[in-house]
Amino acid sequence: MSTTTIAAHITVHDGRDTLERLSDDDLVSASESAYLQAALVRHRLEAARLAQELAAGPSVRADTCSNCETACAPGTFFCDADCRADHHARLRQRARLGRVVS
Repeated sequence: MSTTTIAAHITVHDGRDTLERLSDDDLVSASESAYLQAALVRHRLEAARLAQELAAGPSVRADTCSNCETACAPGTFFCDADCRADHHARLRQRARLGRVVS
């Protein structure tokens, strides 16, 4: 029986209780491994979410740059390539810091 839950807490359990036979050092290693696995899963989920947001593009605002909020050509999201690069760099930085990407 294998159970995997991904939420605020990530639990991976294969149904066997082997922790009672481990030494203190082995328990620490098992705990460290579980925390590392949880961190990797959270990182993958956040990276997938950020990739979806970047692929979707910024929200549509008529004739306004999504980065500097100045007037730009109709139907464009950014006034130039530098604004686009700055905007995407800021999104990546916020995602790395764990802040909500907006």
